[in-house]
Amino acid sequence: MTGSTIATSPLLYILIGGGLFAIVLYALICFRKAKKCCIEQGISEEKIKEVVTSSISAAIMPSLAILIGFLILAASFGSAWPWWRLSVIGALQYETMAASYATSSMGVEMGSLLSGPAKNYTGVMFVMTLGIAAGPIIVALFGKKYSTGLMKAKESSEWGNIAITSIPLAVVAVYVPVLLFSSVPHAVAFCSSLIVTVLCMLISKKVKGFSNFAIGISMLIGITAAVLTELAMK
Repeated sequence: MTGSTIATSPLLYILIGGGLFAIVLYALICFRKAKKCCIEQGISEEKIKEVVTSSISAAIMPSLAILIGFLILAASFGSAWPWWRLSVIGALQYETMAASYATSSMGVEMGSLLSGPAKNYTGVMFVMTLGIAAGPIIVALFGKKYSTGLMKAKESSEWGNIAITSIPLAVVAVYVPVLLFSSVPHAVAFCSSLIVTVLCMLISKKVKGFSNFAIGISMLIGITAAVLTELAMK
């Protein structure tokens, strides 16, 4: 049995399809409840439609970047597993990192997972799943308490508001050196994305609603630049 047997297994598709159906159903239920709450608060149907339309348009470009990630992972894992990972909880940078760690520890190449023994493929699946499982578990146990604490800190004083606002900046400060100095493609992706983001912000001052597409466009340009740089270096 090879990794391809697992990747194309009907059971895998059934399990993934069932999981995605449950997630879509949950999203629809939340949307219905949110719409009902908005109506009760006196928000008009036109305003709700405007917000929905804006949200959809803002999600199109990032979803294209996710599609590119899916195509990249599909070359090594088939279509089912990347479909599940990127649809629910995963991200391209995490999935490739976890898979790289797993394959290097097993002494195999990521490109050989489909043609290699099934144990290699399932081993990588296990590592990718186990590694990211801590997030949902922590959120389920402590998420509500953490969120409530943040809201109280934000409302209690100006310093609390500043501290909460600075958290994303701290995350950026941690990751920027990693992106700039880990490899040339990473640095190219970061710099090109930054330049495109600034250009999009300038354009959005003249074109209403263009800022909704800034993140998606910068992601696409960054990924494309990194891939082309990687190919040029080979």
